[in-house]
Amino acid sequence: GEHFEQAQSTLPAERAMPRKELSFHDHVRLLGYLALLVEGIAGDVVEIGVWKGKSLVLMNEVCNRERRIIGIDPFELPNQFEEFSYYQEKLFSNALVLRGYSELCAERFYNLSPKVALLHIDGGHAGRNVLLDLLLYSPSVVPGGFIVFDDYGDFQHSPEVGPAVDLLRATGYFKGFNVIGCVHGFEASYVIQRVGQA
Repeated sequence: GEHFEQAQSTLPAERAMPRKELSFHDHVRLLGYLALLVEGIAGDVVEIGVWKGKSLVLMNEVCNRERRIIGIDPFELPNQFEEFSYYQEKLFSNALVLRGYSELCAERFYNLSPKVALLHIDGGHAGRNVLLDLLLYSPSVVPGGFIVFDDYGDFQHSPEVGPAVDLLRATGYFKGFNVIGCVHGFEASYVIQRVGQA
């Protein structure tokens, strides 16, 4: 967080978004903890919905910049891509970025032959987006790898995420995963882990 705040303080005004938030809650720490847990599992770190890149920076640093980091985002807000690119140049130049909606990036993603140890789903917050992100990207998660659904418990700002995750669980789409659910202290996120050993 400190490096990110330092980079933000040097951000040229013409590259800045009107919105100043670096992130929307402190649940980014959960991603750091999970990045530590997958230390012994080979694979990529993938984030759908990168905003300004704060989560990518944290996961990249926790993984000692030794994993392939992939971010997927349409960058459709004013100056979002410009601000993100500035931080990427300064803090995580090793990351690959697929610019576009996640459902339209799946083919480019799979052309990278991904093997994912940690998948953070934080893209579109409509129920349809959550369903598609799991269906399209979960096959790339390796045994022992985690999927984190962001904003599961944020009923005020993301009311469709929780019901979509619950629907996926109830209809058997988490087969092959251990359901961890909400982690104490990070109740807005929902975690599942691919069954099996790496």
